[in-house]
Amino acid sequence: SGTAYTLQLAHESGLEIGGGIETVDDDAGLAIGSGTEAATGYIKYSAGGLTAAYQETYTNSRNGTGIEGADVEEEMYGIAFTSGDVTVSYAEGEKSNKASSNTASPVKKESESLQVAYTMGAMTIAAAMSESTGEVAATDKYEENTLSFNFAF
Repeated sequence: SGTAYTLQLAHESGLEIGGGIETVDDDAGLAIGSGTEAATGYIKYSAGGLTAAYQETYTNSRNGTGIEGADVEEEMYGIAFTSGDVTVSYAEGEKSNKASSNTASPVKKESESLQVAYTMGAMTIAAAMSESTGEVAATDKYEENTLSFNFAF
């Protein structure tokens, strides 16, 4: 269980700003622990077929005994353009797991993706090229190419 609050402000110009906070009671019932706390904020702008957005998140966790766990900070942005039946978008993000002790090293993961989609009636053909680095170590690299066909009945 937990508690969360969000706020969203949208204007007819296409500008939208929002954020939220959350507290999750996942401290295993221990009085000393305070559970996980998270916060996020974003800004998005849409005009015609163009949409651009930026978001940051922060998560503060405890390990169930009240001792600080690894904190997580994320920063993401994306841009998309739609013209007729075609949409092209690009997104990039960075996730940092802050060290939970003086001896642990922080881990940083970077991701980026380029997508394109074509929709005709109830059919969508989409492709994406994605890459991420730093999942386990700074030299790790993961690449994925996706092609999908979707039909709605």
